[in-house]
Amino acid sequence: MTDLLTLCQALEAIAGCTNDRDVWDRYGWVYATDGDERDARFWLSDHDAEHDDPSVEAFAAQHALSTYLEAATFADVLDVQKRQCPLSTLDDYAQALAYYSEYDAFAPVAGIDEALGEATAEARQAAHALGVGRGIFAAFDVALVQCPASKVKDAARIVAAVLDVPVGRALALCRDLPVELGRDLERPRAAAIAAAFQAAGIALEMRGYRAFPWMDAPATVRLMPVALRPAAAAGR
Repeated sequence: MTDLLTLCQALEAIAGCTNDRDVWDRYGWVYATDGDERDARFWLSDHDAEHDDPSVEAFAAQHALSTYLEAATFADVLDVQKRQCPLSTLDDYAQALAYYSEYDAFAPVAGIDEALGEATAEARQAAHALGVGRGIFAAFDVALVQCPASKVKDAARIVAAVLDVPVGRALALCRDLPVELGRDLERPRAAAIAAAFQAAGIALEMRGYRAFPWMDAPATVRLMPVALRPAAAAGR
């Protein structure tokens, strides 16, 4: 990535990753210009970019950038702030980053252990109701809401595998819809579940949750099955 980013854009770049491992695989360090985080410009270096690489040094010098935090640490600061205050504003994240940058510690929040604690259940529920997920990456709830009678047995086999329950139990669930297949799932896991049902010609309902309150709220969508060719046609 060679673009200079505002704080908002830097946060959204991190949120665009799948999980912590993806952050590690994509980015090495976060560089920043001096001054207030809200006015600074940021640059996320590639994972394998070295500080002493001539091209990195030249780019940093050209844009008055210096190393700020490792990308993984940057993400950790955002995650701790999010867990403690799910509806944090951009200013809240700026203050949390500034505190960590200066003191090498997470900003304290009254009544909450900064490393282990999290917001109250009421605060988490309020954020969830507004379409804001628990973490700093996209998350998805997946459910089987409707299923044609002719597809119930197929659905039960997939549900059994997803929920790790006996097929008999899954069959009973599929006859008493809806069936919740997962909450706050990472994108790859949600996509894998959806793909299995779509391949079987069964629709799913998926709701996505945004990382930050100012991002566009994802809508609830019904994933329709893929068009399957008739067996006779497939053999032609």
